[in-house]
Amino acid sequence: IGGGGRYDTLVSMFQEAGKVTPCVGVSVGIERVFTLMEERLRQEQGGSIKQPNVTVLVASAGDNMLRERMKLTNVLWDANISAEFSQQENPKLKFEIANALDRQIPFMVIVGEEEAKQGKCKVKDLNARTEDTVDVSDLVKTLRSKGVVPVGCEFAMEMLNSESD
Repeated sequence: IGGGGRYDTLVSMFQEAGKVTPCVGVSVGIERVFTLMEERLRQEQGGSIKQPNVTVLVASAGDNMLRERMKLTNVLWDANISAEFSQQENPKLKFEIANALDRQIPFMVIVGEEEAKQGKCKVKDLNARTEDTVDVSDLVKTLRSKGVVPVGCEFAMEMLNSESD
């Protein structure tokens, strides 16, 4: 993992003739340390060490729904909820769901053409495997009731939860 030693003659090769500069050096194989740490995490967590980088993935069913995905994502961002959407014009919903599952994103918000006309969307809890249709005006409240915490408040929520235990 590590090594070192004296390198007096090595440095002298790059100086004027006859000049000797005493020096030492050390090296640590940090890549090997990280590899061992990752392996230990995989064993403890059952194979995967992926962590979701967002809480909500906003998706759509139907064509030409990019603007609706953007509107819903903006509602979540305004509430300081970590969310993202696909920037593709017409992504397939089954690939969006597979993406969320693979990245272990806990929630999806899905809007279809009919839901958009009615001002509604679906909130899908991927861990509990439930789905609720809610008004867009109730979207943030619904997600918060399911445990979604605003960005930057995760530590405070952990502290509150540990105090209640």
